[in-house]
Amino acid sequence: MSTKVSQVATTKIHFVKDTDTVSFAAQEMKKFNLGSLLVLNSEQVVVGIITERDLVKVVADRNIDAKVSEYMTKDVKGVTEDTTVAEALNIMLENGFRHLPIIEKDGKVYGIVSIRDLAKAVLDPHFLQFGKEWTEVKGSGVICPVCGMEIDEYGYCGCGTGSG
Repeated sequence: MSTKVSQVATTKIHFVKDTDTVSFAAQEMKKFNLGSLLVLNSEQVVVGIITERDLVKVVADRNIDAKVSEYMTKDVKGVTEDTTVAEALNIMLENGFRHLPIIEKDGKVYGIVSIRDLAKAVLDPHFLQFGKEWTEVKGSGVICPVCGMEIDEYGYCGCGTGSG
C-alpha cells in the first residue's frame, strides 16, 4: 500500500486575494503559523501561491506595500488526493517547492501538503505503511527483548529487531 498525500497533509488551507498587500499576507502567515498561502483572484480561482521565500524577496526589495500578485508564484503545481508521498516528494525536489496544493477531481482545493508532512510520512513507518500516527497504533503487549519497547499491532518496535 502506498501512502497518499491526502493521508498525510496537515497544513491548513488559508487564502489571500491577489490584490491584498504582501504585508497582510505576512500577517496571515504569522497569525496561522503557515509557510504559504494560496492566492485567489476576484472570481475565487487559485491563481498563485505566496510563500516565506517570496516574503524574503519583498523585504529585500523594501516593498511591503506591494500587491501579492507582484511576488506570488504564478505557475502553481499541485497534486491530486491520489498522488503518493513519493510522487509528491519528487515534484517538490525537482521544482524546489516546500508546499503543494492538493486538488480534488472537481478542481477544488482539498488541502496543502508540506515537505514536513511528507518527511514525517517517510520517516514514520506507521504513517508510511498504514497512514496512522504511532500514537494511533495499538500495542501487542509483547516486549522486544533487544530494545525493551512494546511491539505494536503491526510488528514494529523501537529497534526493528522485534519486527516480524
